[in-house]
Amino acid sequence: MHVDRLSSISEALAVLLEPNSVVELRAPNAQGRTLSGYFNDRSLFAKAACAISGKAAGVYVTLNPVRADLLARAVNRVIRVAKNATSDSDIMSRRWFAIDLDPVRPSGISATEAEHEAALERSRRCADWLSAKGWPMPVYADSGNGGHLLYRLDIPNDPASTDLVKHCLHALGLLFSDDQVIVDPSTYNASRIWKVYGTLAAKGDNTPARPHRLAKLLEVPSRIEVVSSELLSQLAAIVPTASKEIGRAS
Repeated sequence: MHVDRLSSISEALAVLLEPNSVVELRAPNAQGRTLSGYFNDRSLFAKAACAISGKAAGVYVTLNPVRADLLARAVNRVIRVAKNATSDSDIMSRRWFAIDLDPVRPSGISATEAEHEAALERSRRCADWLSAKGWPMPVYADSGNGGHLLYRLDIPNDPASTDLVKHCLHALGLLFSDDQVIVDPSTYNASRIWKVYGTLAAKGDNTPARPHRLAKLLEVPSRIEVVSSELLSQLAAIVPTASKEIGRAS
C-alpha cells in the first residue's frame, strides 16, 4: 500500500468528514461490480480506499453523514457485490454544498490536459465570484478531471434544503456553464457520493492524451466557515435573472 497515497486520503477525510460519523465508501464499475462498505473508522476507510484506487473508475464517499444503523450493512469493510446503497432518506443532515465543474467530453474517458486546466480555471472563477458575493473561502480540489468547490453547510436534510441546493446549482450553471465546462446540476441530492481525494480518477484507458490522475485537495482554508442560509437563498433567488449576470461573471 502506497504510504504517501494513504496519507493523502487520511488528510482529506479529516477535512471532509465529522469524527466518528458513519459514511459509505463506494466504487461503482469495479470490474463489473459495485464495491461498497460503511465506516466510522477513518483509518480503515483510508486503507480500503487506497486498496481499491486504480482498480475502479473512481472511489467515492458520501459527503453527508448517514444513519448510524447502516454501519451494520458492512462494518468498516467493503462488500464485493453490494446490493444496497445509501439513499437520500438515510442522510442525517447536509454538511456540504458540493460544486463539480467538469470539462465537456464523451462519457467514460479522462480529460485532456487542456480540458482539465480549463475546468480548474473555471472553478477558481466561480469561487472568486461567490467570494465577491460574501461567501467564505471553499475547500478547492482537483477531481482528477476537473474542479471541485466544497462549501460547509449546517442545514437539515429535508425537501426545502434539497430545493435550495438545486436552485443554487442551477444559478451557478447559468453563470458558469458553457460548451467547454459545465457545473454538474445533479450534485444536489443529499446522498451524493464524492471522489475520495488521494485516489485515482481512472475513467477509460490511461493514455498520453487522456491520462489518469490523482484526485487531490488543492486549497483548504485555515478555518472552514459555514455558508449562511441567507447567502444560499440569495444565490438561489438569482435563477430567474441569472442571464443578466452572465456578462459580469465572464
